[in-house]
Amino acid sequence: MRTPAPPRASRLAGRALLLAGCALLLAGCLEVPPPPPKPPLEAKEIQVSEGVGLEVACTPTGVELCFDALDNNCNGVIDEGCGLHTGILQFTIAWEEADADVDLNVYDASGELARVGEPTAGGLMKDRDCPRVSGECQDQNVENVFLTEGEPARGRYRVVVRLDKLNGATAPVRVRLSARVGHRSYAMALDLSPSAATEEKSFSFTL
Repeated sequence: MRTPAPPRASRLAGRALLLAGCALLLAGCLEVPPPPPKPPLEAKEIQVSEGVGLEVACTPTGVELCFDALDNNCNGVIDEGCGLHTGILQFTIAWEEADADVDLNVYDASGELARVGEPTAGGLMKDRDCPRVSGECQDQNVENVFLTEGEPARGRYRVVVRLDKLNGATAPVRVRLSARVGHRSYAMALDLSPSAATEEKSFSFTL
């Protein structure tokens, strides 16, 4: 006794399911090209105050030292493991004159100044202000501004290091400034004295 053939509609539905399964199988075997890589974060059109030398060299085998505002081990992070916040953008100053009051003023791409504990619209935030009567800095005078999260806004950034008060310290006050942009760090030594021409130095760049 012959088995009756399935209705035509059932045969067509079965073929449609088979073809759909084959299409899914083929789609799974196709290689989808990855998205193009993002261009590396790079500082361009760098400008520094007259007489200030910009350093980009570091020692890959060096040991990271705290509170010197340097990327000692050449991995792109400044003073890592020293209790400072880090980010894809990071700006740090350090100075040895315990009483001198030096300010790190960083302006984001919109021109907004980074403040302690409150990020700018562009995500820059300052995590300390030294020296502090409260003893927070413990005679390790370091100020640090970092990008809290995400990608930095494109535009012009400006960093100003200013001697606010000597407070009995001897001038000039030697300040080390380092800037991290992506995986590259820059450093410079600044000598600040209390006069209109020498009380501040600046560093600016475009992303």
